[in-house]
Order: sequence, then structure tokens, then C-alpha cells
Amino acid sequence: MSERTRAIFTLWRLDTDLQRAETLVASLTAQLGDQVKVKAGDIAIRRAKDTVAKALSRQRDQEFELAQLEARIKELDTRLWSGKGTPRDLEMLRVELDRERTRRNGIEEQTLGAMEATERTQRDLARVEAAVATAIASLQSGNVQRVAERTSATSRRDALEADRTSLIQGMPPEDVEAYNRQRGKSSDGVPVAELTGSQCQACRTDIPSGDAQRARRSEAPFPCPSCGRLLFIPNA
Repeated sequence: MSERTRAIFTLWRLDTDLQRAETLVASLTAQLGDQVKVKAGDIAIRRAKDTVAKALSRQRDQEFELAQLEARIKELDTRLWSGKGTPRDLEMLRVELDRERTRRNGIEEQTLGAMEATERTQRDLARVEAAVATAIASLQSGNVQRVAERTSATSRRDALEADRTSLIQGMPPEDVEAYNRQRGKSSDGVPVAELTGSQCQACRTDIPSGDAQRARRSEAPFPCPSCGRLLFIPNA
């Protein structure tokens, strides 16, 4: 299967595992004593993580803009020092170079501020996680095993969420949109289906041989003409 189809399949596997992990966390949470405080701790951690993610995104945006500007300055500097062009052209290059260097100073300050903001949000997250862990341990001192299981399950869920976010960031937006759309439309919530020969294993429909060939050759995820699920070919 193509890399894009493989990414769709991997996303589905991640979502399946993530759903199981979330179900396990919910089940263990229900078995613990003070559910309200446990859930409040979860909400506090999730909010702190969202804040970290937003700060990281702003930092990356600033770093990307700074990198682009550095490349532009280097290009202008190379052209200026080459001495090629009329005096008027070279003077215009010098003026533009000075302007871009001045702009770089401002962006460097903004990037530094974004980095400091990220560090602050990460420290805040660490404090929230520590406070929640202490509170839960105190509340559930008589239920150590379930607390440990819940901590492990929560870590597993968070790791899967991080893997999912990382995978989606590298996928074409149209593939993610197609996946989410089909996931919402499918009665069982499964957006993908195996193509065996010319048969979709989800709806058990034999699709036209031309479509089957296109599904095998296509770089983009190819939908079943009957049920709409995105087709994949194992080990292809």
C-alpha cells in the first residue's frame, strides 16, 4: 500500500488502541473512590497540556518564520557581495538587507519570548501533574493497585494521543479530512476496509476490476465505491 494509505491505516489502529485505553481509564476511574476529584484532576492536566501544545505551536511558528528570514538575509547578502548589477540595484539590495536585518531583531525577540512561554507552561504542567498525583494518592491510599493501574493506563492513553498528533501533522489535510468524514459516516465507526482480490471486506461487495486496480496503484486513499470506506491492501 502507498505511504498515504499506510498512514490512514496506522491512524485507524492508533484510534482503535486509543479508544480501548480511554475505556480502561474510564473504567478504573469509576472504580476509584472520589470520582469528582479524580476527574477534576484529569481536566486540570488536560488543560495544562493544551496550554503547552499551544505554546509549542507558537514557538515553532516563530522559529519557522525566523529560519525563512535568515535564508532571505543570506540570499540578499550573497547577491550584494557579488557586486553584480547597477549601483542603483546594489543600493536597493543594501536597503532591503538592512530592513530585513532590523525585522530579524524583532522576530528573534518574539521567538525568545515564545520559548520562555513554552518553558513556563511546561513547568506549570509539571506542577499540576505533581499536585494531582499527590491528591489522588491521598484519596486512594487504600486502593494502591487500582491507582497504579490507572496511572499506567493514563500514560498509555497520553502516549497514544501524542503518537496520533504527530502522525496527523505529517499527513495531507485532505487525507485526514477523508478519514474523519468516513469515520463519522460508518455505522461501526470503522473508516477503513481490507481489499481482498476485488472484494471490500467491510461491505462484502465485489468492486469493478478497474477500481480495484486503481486502489492498488493510487497514492491517495481510495474509497470503496459501495460503502465509502478507505481501502487498504495488507502487506502491499
